[in-house]
Amino acid sequence: MKSKIFLILIILIGLGPNIFPQTLFRSGLFLHHSTGGIIWDNSSPNVPQLMNLYNTENNYTDNNAVTMNLDERFFPPSRPFSDHNWDSWHAVFFGQSPYPEDVDSLQSYIANNPVIVIKTGWGGTSIAPIGNPADTLIIDDEAVNSGGRTYYRTQWHWRSIIRLMQSYPDNFFVVWTGIPLMPGPNYDGTIAHSFVLWAKDTLAAGNDPIFGDFPDNVYVFDAFHLLATPTENFWWGTAYWGMNPLYHDVGDNHPNEAGANVVAQPFVWETFDAAIIYEESLLPVELSSFSASIIGSIVKLNWKTETEVNNYGFDIERKEGSRLSEVGTFEKIGFIQGNGNSNSPKYYSFEDNNLTAGKYSYRLKQIDTDGQFEYSKVIEVDLDAPMKYELSQNYPNPFNPVTTIQFSIPEAREVKLMIYNILGEQVAELVNESKEAGVHTINFNAAELNSGLYIYKLTAGNFNAVKKLMVIK
Repeated sequence: MKSKIFLILIILIGLGPNIFPQTLFRSGLFLHHSTGGIIWDNSSPNVPQLMNLYNTENNYTDNNAVTMNLDERFFPPSRPFSDHNWDSWHAVFFGQSPYPEDVDSLQSYIANNPVIVIKTGWGGTSIAPIGNPADTLIIDDEAVNSGGRTYYRTQWHWRSIIRLMQSYPDNFFVVWTGIPLMPGPNYDGTIAHSFVLWAKDTLAAGNDPIFGDFPDNVYVFDAFHLLATPTENFWWGTAYWGMNPLYHDVGDNHPNEAGANVVAQPFVWETFDAAIIYEESLLPVELSSFSASIIGSIVKLNWKTETEVNNYGFDIERKEGSRLSEVGTFEKIGFIQGNGNSNSPKYYSFEDNNLTAGKYSYRLKQIDTDGQFEYSKVIEVDLDAPMKYELSQNYPNPFNPVTTIQFSIPEAREVKLMIYNILGEQVAELVNESKEAGVHTINFNAAELNSGLYIYKLTAGNFNAVKKLMVIK
């Protein structure tokens, strides 16, 4: 019998939690019209500066920092049959725009930006008349005999668009309410005021009897009521709603600097607070370890979760060859039931039997109860690994703060793997126990060590080996 039949290979991937990659909702694109651009640039501090302040206050850096770009052009573009109001948004979301390039652009934006912010132009709140509940199915609010931009048709637009947004769980959408217009005999924003109250306090609160539960990946930003105020109507002797005169210049429907200041800060804070809450809701499983061991022709996978939320279970997937090999694809070879909801560690294992010599790659597909899923990192095993005493150079090197050290032993031995500083003082003990024959991979976290040169030493019976590693911080 060949000695390699007793080979046991142990690979540990990651000593910390969340091996399943986390989707971050920290970056995005603002699809805007003129008012959006004014608020973006003319507030003091402006929106980019406010995002920097948000990061500072929350200690967000690097990949955790929030950022957003302003679309270089109005979207949807202003042109005939595209009035950049809710009917145009409806058309581009549902692929029914007379401009297919707008539909393609929107899909590209969604594919490349975790966070998408949309807002209409002024017409988004020039809602009139009330209409009736049958005002649906006609996207173009200006079409002959359509009834106009009615209260009920605007509700239909919102319900339809947001329902479609719900089908993109990998995106977080922020929907701006419209901006109020200047008060006067040609504009009474009372209907718009009522509509926005419905959008924020009924629809987004999950209390609309037609729509039902509001999706977690959509947030309604009420810009209207930040800028609007009821004003006495001298023509009819009643109060009507329009933009507060403090927030616009005479004869101009755009918000001035004071108006931009009123909107910009809540926009940044509400957008990213809501996006990060959604981000945190998508962490169903905290996977703290994933390892593989080989005994003869059997690969045994072991993994551990620290917490679970709505965890239906794990598909086990295998690919012949290395992770980066272009030959072969991952195929499901088994399923292990999850524990649903748990706040305590759970242990899982799976055996892959009767394998021939060669290299194999494995990954876990963690599945939620609602069908959403995430993949673990890939681990690789080699049933033809060499049988000799060897200590490999750590990788990466230099590193900060985690590196991998691999060693092999041809027979079961008491093994010690220690880290020393350049004075010969022991600073870490990685292994001090009996190990089976095989190739062993250890992840070393040097977070508590200072920058500098260190020595790592392997002792296995009469075998000793020493190599250097460099910590850089």
